[in-house]
Amino acid sequence: METTMLRFVAPALFLLGTGVAFAQTSGIPPEELTNTRRQAGDSITVCVDATGQSRAFDLDVAQAIGDALFLQVKPIEGFGGFPVNGDGFMDELTLAMNNTCDLFMGVSVSTEVQVSEVFSITRPYVTIPFVLAVANSDWQKLADIPLDQRLGTSMSSIGEMTYITWAQQRAKSERWVRLPYADPDLMATRVLDGTIAGMILWQPTLAKLQADRPDAQKLRTIATDPVAETAIRVGALVSSRDSFLRNQVDQAIDALVADGTIQGLLDKHHYLGHAGE
Repeated sequence: METTMLRFVAPALFLLGTGVAFAQTSGIPPEELTNTRRQAGDSITVCVDATGQSRAFDLDVAQAIGDALFLQVKPIEGFGGFPVNGDGFMDELTLAMNNTCDLFMGVSVSTEVQVSEVFSITRPYVTIPFVLAVANSDWQKLADIPLDQRLGTSMSSIGEMTYITWAQQRAKSERWVRLPYADPDLMATRVLDGTIAGMILWQPTLAKLQADRPDAQKLRTIATDPVAETAIRVGALVSSRDSFLRNQVDQAIDALVADGTIQGLLDKHHYLGHAGE
């Protein structure tokens, strides 16, 4: 399963790597919640999801934010391995943000949803697209792929949903057959062996595949035309009780975008997209 762990934090939580909507729950016993504000002094505790495809990048951004604020960054990797239906996720995230984490890196920043009152989201530090990856050197855009070929999509991802929305407006003969994949590694194998013509996935996932697999270097990205490009604006989660930290992080992100630091981190990790909005 592609688990980028980018999330809408709203009345329901949305896991953008898999696209699974998580209902907000309220099953936390009150005694499990710490009601006192943590006094971190000169440090911040930064949490990332252990299964997140962009976690190394997100930790680099967190370190840059800490450096800008003259704070020591204490990273915690965890929160992975949730059931597909999201059982218990909201409870665990609420506990983590209330009791442990000052920042949770790698959440989707969306202006279209209302943020849960439990959390606050920083301004975006990066925007990264979903891409169409192919092995055929003759194709320059999706429209170049014959309609009798099949496409792979990351199961329940935003990129897949964009394709489904487009396809539903076309006759069956005017669209490609879509095969959803939970495993991006298997999907890449199927592109390379010709079972499917291409795959739609979040670009950091492709970058990780190409770093881990020498044969994946044969994959190249092409334009998604006639399907609209989909990109994710990524920020960090902050407890709604800590508006001062939220403001400080926003100012640090502004500075890191302006001075090219975040663009440099994009280049380091071989990510497409751009710093900030």
